[in-house]
Amino acid sequence: MKTFYNIISLVFQPLLMPTYAILLLMNMDIFSPMPLLWRWIAIIGTLLFTGILPAIPIWLMMKRGEVHDLFISKKEERTMPYLFSFLAYVFWSMFMWRTMQFPMFIVAMGMGSAASVFIILFINLKWKISAHAAGMGGLTGSIFGVCYRTAINPVWLFVLILTFSALVALSRIELKAHTLGQVLAGFVIGFAAVFTPCFFF
Repeated sequence: MKTFYNIISLVFQPLLMPTYAILLLMNMDIFSPMPLLWRWIAIIGTLLFTGILPAIPIWLMMKRGEVHDLFISKKEERTMPYLFSFLAYVFWSMFMWRTMQFPMFIVAMGMGSAASVFIILFINLKWKISAHAAGMGGLTGSIFGVCYRTAINPVWLFVLILTFSALVALSRIELKAHTLGQVLAGFVIGFAAVFTPCFFF
């Protein structure tokens, strides 16, 4: 089972969550009239800003021995990677706003993702909160937020994302990476930071 839990943790690595969200978004009816090239630029740009760019400093820190594993298991090693991720998420939000001209509520949810990383950065100075759970919370919040704003109710998608969220939480607990409290706190922060802006923009 440990191998299974490690695979779940890898597939739902926090840096991949925005890309999963954009992939889902690009397959919704509201974006179906957009050119295929535009949708691919949105997906690739998201992967670049929120996946590849934050991963580069982590890889460099691993090469120098400053980070000891891909999941950055030690609380003390997380500060700089979180800071780089925060900056990358801010640039991603600007990319969605200025380059792709997404609706403002989607840009605001992107900024909410950046805010969640910033909040977790400071919490992590004292308490090792779950970035995996925060990522799943952000993904769940983005799905609920977009569905709320577009007045659709895909129950199957809600059930699926909540099931995956529970599975990720269980994996982090079973791998002794986090406690139940750390997982729940991460999910709530990620969900609230991404879902809340859709009420105001």
